[in-house]
Amino acid sequence: MTHRASSLCPLALLGAALFCSSAALADDPIVMKAGSVAPEGTPWADWLDGVRKRLEKDAGGRLKTKVFLSGKLGGEREMIDDAKKGTLQMFGGSIGAVASVHAPELNVFELPFLFESDAEADFVLNALRERTAKILDDKGLVMVMWAENGWHGYGVKGKGKCLSSPDALTGLKMRSQESEIHLNTYKAFGAAPVEMPTPEVLAALQTGAVDGYSNTPLFSFATSWYSGIDTFTYSKHIYQPGILVYSKKWFDGLPADLKPTLLKRDDEASGFKLVRQLTGPLLENLKAAGKDVCTLTPDQTSAFATKAKPVWDAFAKKSKANKEMLDLVLKAKADFKKK
Repeated sequence: MTHRASSLCPLALLGAALFCSSAALADDPIVMKAGSVAPEGTPWADWLDGVRKRLEKDAGGRLKTKVFLSGKLGGEREMIDDAKKGTLQMFGGSIGAVASVHAPELNVFELPFLFESDAEADFVLNALRERTAKILDDKGLVMVMWAENGWHGYGVKGKGKCLSSPDALTGLKMRSQESEIHLNTYKAFGAAPVEMPTPEVLAALQTGAVDGYSNTPLFSFATSWYSGIDTFTYSKHIYQPGILVYSKKWFDGLPADLKPTLLKRDDEASGFKLVRQLTGPLLENLKAAGKDVCTLTPDQTSAFATKAKPVWDAFAKKSKANKEMLDLVLKAKADFKKK
């Protein structure tokens, strides 16, 4: 009896060990990596940290989120591809980046002079939320919420070079995002666009490889690009939405009761507010840094918008999906004006 009992003890202990190990694994939090090119110390960084804290709290310890900023996980295109494959669980960045890789019809939101105000942009984005989510779902991404990059202006080398008309851009070598809309917009104004990743832009400005760029006041400061220019024309020629998405491959494998927590949009309004409240102070900071800061008059805006219209036409003609999205945006704009 003694020998038999002793021979069974190791088996019993092994079974107990395996049970304990499985229980421990079951209690371990789900780890989610979130990636963005947003630099440290920016409203985007603060917002993503707020999203992280809220998700972990609402998930009751079942979720652990690690946020990687400043492109530490790669460029926007690379991170979007990783999200589609499931190796990156969350991505926060520009809708233009998502569009350029997987859903070109979403480039509609970055057409030049599409929106006239924050309120109009908010209304249209909300109206197109479900359609956007469906497009992304078909591409392997789960939409969480909209975010804000903001209104673009033109930063240019050379004192006294405010861009009062589209012709002022003629021949200028301008850094462009890797986006067909951005490239075509520059070409419509007679500029010479140079596609270039974010980390190379400041050096290109300093060496004269490019004469300027298009981006927001916030991004101009966050990247120190402003130090390589003399003039910033706050033209508001492009309103650039941001977006937060999950990997569908990863999301679909989550416990069903956890998914509603991850789809809450509690943090959406705060993301817009953080960016918008800084625009005025940042324009003043540009002036304090010795930069000429200019805005467009209504007549100047109209001249730019007229010259940019072929970009809309080319976008709509490129595919049926593009035209459908533009029609939906224009309908939403009309609905906004009826309010």
